[in-house]
Amino acid sequence: MAYPFLPELPLPDPLTPDVAARVLDERRELLPNWVGESRDLVVYLGALSRWDPPETLLEHPSHGLGHMSTICAFEDLTAFEMIGYKPFDLLLTAYCAEYMFFDIGGRWVLDEDPESPTFARFLMGEYDADDPDATVDVYAAVTAFLNEPEGRRLEELLESLQEDMGVTPGVRDTSFP
Repeated sequence: MAYPFLPELPLPDPLTPDVAARVLDERRELLPNWVGESRDLVVYLGALSRWDPPETLLEHPSHGLGHMSTICAFEDLTAFEMIGYKPFDLLLTAYCAEYMFFDIGGRWVLDEDPESPTFARFLMGEYDADDPDATVDVYAAVTAFLNEPEGRRLEELLESLQEDMGVTPGVRDTSFP
């Protein structure tokens, strides 16, 4: 499985109003599936990290921060991918989104603005009552993060997402309750 709408995959060109409407209709149908799959991925991470029950990670994403942070610090994720953490970009995207939804609120939304650079992609949204159209592209942030060298800090990624969502950064690590 791959993230549904990779930034490298261009939309049809030209993006006429009819084509844009068709793309939106297709992706609106896929949104509920993505929401469920994203949550399932976090439960899968819970199973990989041996939470009992694995849904604990979905219910309390901050419990997995230490574990996920340790993995993220490595530049070469091959060893982790060999034991099930594959594709890591997708797993980390789902984890970060659930962390934000739990911490701040919001949910997955579809960008329906044909003029937007993230048009027809799934984004984090509906987290800001003062700006109901605000969105954050968590997949793009995760991709940029994973391109950083060894020593990257998951806490910094989460804090940057919090800033993008307009809240004061502050990551809570409840890994060892």
